[in-house]
Amino acid sequence: MTTPSPIDLSEADSPRHPRLEVITDLQTEVSKVAFPLDLPDAPELRELRERVLTQLGARLLPRLRRADAPAVVVLGGSSGVGKSTLLNSLLGEEVSDAGVLRPTTRRAVVAVHPDDAASLVGQPLADLADVRTHPAVPAGLALLDAPDLNSVHADNRSLAAQLLETADLWVFVTTAARYGDALPWRLLTEANARGISTAVVLNRVPARVLGPVRKDLLSRLDGLGLGEAPLFLVPDAGPHEGTLPGDLVTELDAWLDLVADRHRAAGVVRRTTRGVWAALREQLLVLAAGADDQAEAAAALRDLAVAAAGVPAEAVRTALSEGRAGLGAPTTVWLSLASTGGPLARLAHDGAPARGGWRGRRLAAREEAAAQLADEVAAALQMVLASAVRAADTALRQAWRAPELGAGDLLARTGATAERSDPAARAEDAVRAWAEQVRKDTAADATRSTEALDAAGLAALVQAGAAGVSGASDAARRLLGDATAVERARTDLLDRAEDAVRGAVEPYLDALDALGPAGGTGLRLRASELREHA
Repeated sequence: MTTPSPIDLSEADSPRHPRLEVITDLQTEVSKVAFPLDLPDAPELRELRERVLTQLGARLLPRLRRADAPAVVVLGGSSGVGKSTLLNSLLGEEVSDAGVLRPTTRRAVVAVHPDDAASLVGQPLADLADVRTHPAVPAGLALLDAPDLNSVHADNRSLAAQLLETADLWVFVTTAARYGDALPWRLLTEANARGISTAVVLNRVPARVLGPVRKDLLSRLDGLGLGEAPLFLVPDAGPHEGTLPGDLVTELDAWLDLVADRHRAAGVVRRTTRGVWAALREQLLVLAAGADDQAEAAAALRDLAVAAAGVPAEAVRTALSEGRAGLGAPTTVWLSLASTGGPLARLAHDGAPARGGWRGRRLAAREEAAAQLADEVAAALQMVLASAVRAADTALRQAWRAPELGAGDLLARTGATAERSDPAARAEDAVRAWAEQVRKDTAADATRSTEALDAAGLAALVQAGAAGVSGASDAARRLLGDATAVERARTDLLDRAEDAVRGAVEPYLDALDALGPAGGTGLRLRASELREHA
């Protein structure tokens, strides 16, 4: 990987600074990427995305826009190691709350020299922490007391991690009792790998353990590649309130004065910025690979949804084309109504009667019987169709539960939407719309046959015939004089039924589309721009 050259901060005030444009565009691109599916690496990718956004928004952009911004020195560490007391002792006054309650630091505090306060106005750091001005802060530095890395409050832990991303220099504060904590060491190692300058303060060290603890700590630092990090020892002052005696922090105070020298501070800033810039491209490529995985998983989920609906959709089409819905109750009702003496008996006879032969008081009885037949057919169709819709929904839920697809949370969130479009309602809507279309078509086809039945009655015969009641189909053909009406109705029924079943997965597909996981192409493009501006 190409090692980028130091950023020339003297150009930072120019709105056309090339790196400023690159970072601004990159910030937009990273903001758009998401990892909504719960794939195995999604939590780490979401955390990395937030870290990158913090690096861009709270560190690189402010540095590029304002060359006079102070170098940020973050006092970080575990709970109870005395970070706030250490800051207060360096300044000789309590500017950050310290006490026995944990977590002590509930809100981050950043202390700056009055001459540097204006440079923080409008900067993201001022949104993350309370700004306190104090003349004892070395000019050119901003001393930031961060919340505990291991705070019991998730918001505090998240804020502490964010603030570490703003650091030009991380002063890792620990004690003889806490220096073995794993989390700070992991973060300290990561910070060093990214080029962030580091120092270590071993605080509250009892004299009796000073030698072995110092030796062990130096060994740890050396083993992690941090052997050159400055180490400061602050002896245990025993029970006390307020700030520590000044002589206990003299060495650390003097070192910070050296760092604060304008040229030295700029060097710290350049080193950290160079390290962040170098690591940023690799981080973008990691995010891009994760975004690709999300997009591929989303595509797989879409394919599974379509397949889940496809099998029952084809099955219901086959069942209806074979007239299975007309078997059972609809055929039984037809046989009862069309048997000798039944209101529809004459409709079952071959041939058509002479004109006027259907007139009389039995017309109303025939129309009522036809309506009964239509209701029975609709109920049978709805039952068959609802079963197919339910099968599609069940198949999708089973397919999407595969852990490697990360759709568990998506299924839970989509449940309420899917329930509003339940199988029975979807089937009822489809059959009702189909029956209405048959009535419209039949009314347009009916001529002399209306003497036997009104248009609604004729439509009932067509519906029954299309569903598979053969006697009703024959009667409809004779009365309408049209052999195609029943077939047209059946074809329409098959299409609507298939659409209804395939539509059962629409709430899930809509929810998937709303997640909008995009691939990592845009991030890779931005990563290549970083190389060009290295």
